[in-house]
Amino acid sequence: MKKASKFKTWLRGFYASDEELAAYELSLDSEIRGSTLIEEVERGETIQVTGVVKSITVKPLSQNPSYEVEIFDGSGSLIVIWQGRKHVAGVEPGTRIEVEGRITYLSGKPCLHNPVYKLLSSEAS
Repeated sequence: MKKASKFKTWLRGFYASDEELAAYELSLDSEIRGSTLIEEVERGETIQVTGVVKSITVKPLSQNPSYEVEIFDGSGSLIVIWQGRKHVAGVEPGTRIEVEGRITYLSGKPCLHNPVYKLLSSEAS
């Protein structure tokens, strides 16, 4: 991601919507933590992504359940799937999280299966 000048960053605060400002702050936080931005991931890469849990889908099939989470980092969204689980402790909408694993694609969206994860405090670092 190209670094914005201080003037452009200052100016952005005057015309950007609240959602755009929140997305910008998330992407900055991700870069500060040394994470890869979702918009920059490529299939097969082992990456670390930092973002916020936007939504959760539980697929409680009796033999093969999965806990699917959409993570947003300000630049894009990523699907995380924990297979064989109906719940992952602490992973709820609004949670800041860092995930690490190898990127695949599912229905055209970047995806991580059973990643290593770390819950982060709600305060920006």
